[in-house]
Amino acid sequence: MDEKARKAKNKTIGESMKKTLLRHASMRPLTIELKLDLKCLNRSELNRIYLFFVECRWLCNYLLSLDSEAFRSFGTEERNITSLDKDGNTVERSLTMPAKFIQAVYTSLKKDMKTLAAKREKTGKKNGRLRFRSSYDSIELNQYGNTHWILYGSEGDKNGRYKNTVHVAGIKRPIRVFGMDQIPQDAEFANAKLVKRPSGIYLMLICYIPKRNGNGNEENKPNIGIDFGIKTTITTSEGEAFDITVRESERLRGLQKKLSRQIKGSRGWYDTKHLIRREYEKLANKRRAKANQVYHDIVTGRKLIVMQDENIRGWHKGLFGKQVQNSALGTLKRKLQSNPNVLVIDRFFPSTKMCPRCGVLKEDITLSDRIFACGCGYTEDRDVKAAKTLLLAGEHIRSCTCLEGTRTPVERMSDFGASYEAWKRSALKPEAPSSKR
Repeated sequence: MDEKARKAKNKTIGESMKKTLLRHASMRPLTIELKLDLKCLNRSELNRIYLFFVECRWLCNYLLSLDSEAFRSFGTEERNITSLDKDGNTVERSLTMPAKFIQAVYTSLKKDMKTLAAKREKTGKKNGRLRFRSSYDSIELNQYGNTHWILYGSEGDKNGRYKNTVHVAGIKRPIRVFGMDQIPQDAEFANAKLVKRPSGIYLMLICYIPKRNGNGNEENKPNIGIDFGIKTTITTSEGEAFDITVRESERLRGLQKKLSRQIKGSRGWYDTKHLIRREYEKLANKRRAKANQVYHDIVTGRKLIVMQDENIRGWHKGLFGKQVQNSALGTLKRKLQSNPNVLVIDRFFPSTKMCPRCGVLKEDITLSDRIFACGCGYTEDRDVKAAKTLLLAGEHIRSCTCLEGTRTPVERMSDFGASYEAWKRSALKPEAPSSKR
């Protein structure tokens, strides 16, 4: 291909990509998780698909070992690389994976390096280099129709075969997958990722579907405040409690005891370690499912959800670290913070000590006091009271930031609002005194 033809081809590709991006901008992205049925592959094909992840790790570590000049001049058509074995000896390797996989590893490293450079310029501090990887568990499939394509529903080849299968570059035969029923009929397929997990290999397929308006049947539920805790993980201002704790199974404890008795590095030791990883994956899936269900129950039909910026990471290091570790509080907090209808209150706001009726701070309350009793006569459960206090603080913030003239200053400043404003003024920390030498 001469230079003129190459430029014309690149121009055509660029115009097609612009049209695709414009079309996807008006659609909603959706990620579909499909599990590959590896039983339909023979031994050589099964070894080859696992070898893809090994070769990606070889290539990633090889590129990280190059200097900046050699990294820039690296060509994705190169197949011969050098790597270190477990004893630290240099070994010549030959890559057999498709060229698109090599391009994906190289492009991913370039993005990571640019991100580190941008962070270094922003903070002005040294943030180190990318580290060598002991495993490579995610391969980017960035071109639908080339690196991967699927046939599902009533589709198939000209003979009507290979329904509900996925084709991956480098594997000649189609692979049957589970979970095709999740794909909408009007979905437009895009890039994907091949992900290796202890329970198998998954295809994370990105689809684009048309945006659909709500059906109008959603209830208009009242505003709500939520309080995070240890004993009762989630408590709402309506008095409802959710438990999103999934504790370790007896099987996991047994496998950990078995691993401690085995010889490190033996075949049985590796088999037991793999089973432990599978158990941890099951626990993570259960906790994620609980967090998603609670998130849906809290958010659906509400215009304002108020929560506090709790220090979940600090809770892990405290007295109840085991209980926090077994819960999905961190996952739920991250999902709530990404919702535009959720208002996050400052971490140091005394939601436990402040009375939602009169706004007085009760300084003598302890962790063992499960009932909040104020001098004004207000009495309620400690966690429910904290959630109601957060809701009042959030509504007070919203009322003060509404359009001018909607509410008068007198209407805004209730007893609780005055107490909240007084707390904000007192929360301004003075400058810390210099340490004595």
